[in-house]
Amino acid sequence: MCCVRQTFGDDKTYACDKKAPVYAAAMSSSELNPAQYEAVFYRGGPMLVLAGAGSGKTRVITERIAALVERDVPHDAITAVTFTNKAAKEMRERLLARLGEQAQTLRICTFHALGLAMVREHAKLLERKRNVSVFSISEQKSAMRSVLSDMKLPADTDQVERLLSRVSLLKNGLLDESENSLSAVKERYDALLTRMNAVDFDDLMILPLRLLTEHNDVQALWQSRCRHLLVDEYQDSSRVQYDFVRLLVSENGNLTVVGDDDQSIYGWRGAEVKNLFQLEKDFPTLHTVRLEENYRSTNAILTAANTLIANNGERLGKTLRSNLGEGKPVRIWESANGDEEGHRIAADIKARRAIAEAKGWDDFCILYRASFLSRPVEFALREAGIPYHVSGGLSFFDRAEIQDSLAYLRLMANPADDLAFMRAIARPRRGVGDKALGLLGEFAWEHDCSLLEACLHDDLEHRLSRTLREFAEMVSGIEHLFLHGEPDDAFDALLERTQLEDAIRAEAADEDEAERRMSNVMELRRWWLRHAEDGGDLALFLQHVFLASNQDEDDPEGQVRLMTVHAAKGLEFDHVYIIGVEDGLFPHQNALQEQRMEEERRLMYVAMTRARYRLTMTYVRVRMRFGNKEKVSYSPFLDEPDASVMRWVDKEVNSEEAKEEVEDAMAIFKAIAEKAKLN
Repeated sequence: MCCVRQTFGDDKTYACDKKAPVYAAAMSSSELNPAQYEAVFYRGGPMLVLAGAGSGKTRVITERIAALVERDVPHDAITAVTFTNKAAKEMRERLLARLGEQAQTLRICTFHALGLAMVREHAKLLERKRNVSVFSISEQKSAMRSVLSDMKLPADTDQVERLLSRVSLLKNGLLDESENSLSAVKERYDALLTRMNAVDFDDLMILPLRLLTEHNDVQALWQSRCRHLLVDEYQDSSRVQYDFVRLLVSENGNLTVVGDDDQSIYGWRGAEVKNLFQLEKDFPTLHTVRLEENYRSTNAILTAANTLIANNGERLGKTLRSNLGEGKPVRIWESANGDEEGHRIAADIKARRAIAEAKGWDDFCILYRASFLSRPVEFALREAGIPYHVSGGLSFFDRAEIQDSLAYLRLMANPADDLAFMRAIARPRRGVGDKALGLLGEFAWEHDCSLLEACLHDDLEHRLSRTLREFAEMVSGIEHLFLHGEPDDAFDALLERTQLEDAIRAEAADEDEAERRMSNVMELRRWWLRHAEDGGDLALFLQHVFLASNQDEDDPEGQVRLMTVHAAKGLEFDHVYIIGVEDGLFPHQNALQEQRMEEERRLMYVAMTRARYRLTMTYVRVRMRFGNKEKVSYSPFLDEPDASVMRWVDKEVNSEEAKEEVEDAMAIFKAIAEKAKLN
């Protein structure tokens, strides 16, 4: 057995085999494994806790804080920092449950909340007042627009957003300061914020750095408040945040950093995985503890993830091991296209539920590298009657262009749908104002009819403009095509006669956005054509569309989750499907061009380690993109994991794998038969 290093005060001792019984007793009382125990009670100065996915890092950091409090370390000498309000709230709640009222006065916050506290306390040194405002994005845009106008420069929306982005990069040291024109804009922008007693989001790190480097007394004060500084998710830190931490902790100070270089996936927003490697240089006495026991995933899933990520060169290295047993192999599916991919996943989810492999719909999660991949899956889930929630993004059916198109379809299927009428009459704008609509509403109320019917009423002609009658006649004409014409002609007439396509393109910020939005509308059109080919009418089509429309989109409980891999970080599910595992999609084409393969591989590692018991990875032969069919090949990431834990379901299967598929099918058949018998 290896030794476990423990330190107390300045005296360092080692707990080896002869002390195992005492060590085990302490372990069982706190329910920590040996590595977790070491991380919680280590007292030798700076420490890096290299915490693998599902290894209990949140518990370790909260238990370490609790141990400091129970050791009578003053609350004002402990600072715990993380990246999101959600993570800070979870840490605080765990400590409240663990320590009770003692946890109330602990300093647990995000990097930016800590920065704001420093700015407000030392406002005078920054030419501000204590009641300094933090500008939102919209307020930053207003300030930048004012600056550009004063400088007699273009101040349109695109220019404002572009310069705000570049000023942000300049502030964070990610852009060359020699760009004189941008520096002048930045100086004017910063001066305006100072005059208005305001800061922006970047200032919440930049200004505290100024305080710590230019004022020794301020640094001494905050170093005393961070005598024990604990930082979570350190792999997500930027260079500015690294410098911030470095100024708050002395070389041999009590810094605890918890992170995982294999889960560093935010390089696109300034996170630098090399910050973890830099720690050893800046803190020579750094002690590293590896949390490698995984409490989330089966060994088959972990073996696949471990052997994939081992292909990265820039990593500190660790190997996760499971305490959940071997588990099922990772399944790899090939489908003809996105529709087949979606229907196959929907069928598998229903099958897993039928044989009681999952308790609820929220045991399932579908992950993707790009949001457009969710569209056919959403269609398939709705058709199968499976409730779902799109997290970290907008559902396909909630997009403005889809809602606008559906408003017309609803109105043709149900002329009494006044809500659909109100949306359709305004998309695109037809010069019908609120006053005219108010009069129309009164007329409809008086004559006990719908708004659309009121537009065609003979008595309305002299009271309101002819625009309303023309609108109603147009809707009636398109409706006739949906009832008696060709399905494709009907949908095309909808876009052309209503001028909806022109409006969608005109309102887009640029040509790329216009193409994306119209691609969404074409996806809806394609779904309508497939439905019509099966003999369905418009009313039945809309019934399928709104099958899951009564879901509470703010509460994903009891629903299958759809999300990007970035949005899934930190979450876990019994069954995970990673779709679109194709060359050019995952890894993304931009990564191939910019040599960012290691971050893409980390992203895949994060996706794979979200799964507890079953992991399925899918790809297609033909993918629809921007309305065009593209032949694709599977991702190189599917060839990298250990082949012994991967099952290519659509390739030649051996007798054992075939037997398991048959057993699954028989179990599903039996479950369905039992349900039918009960009914």
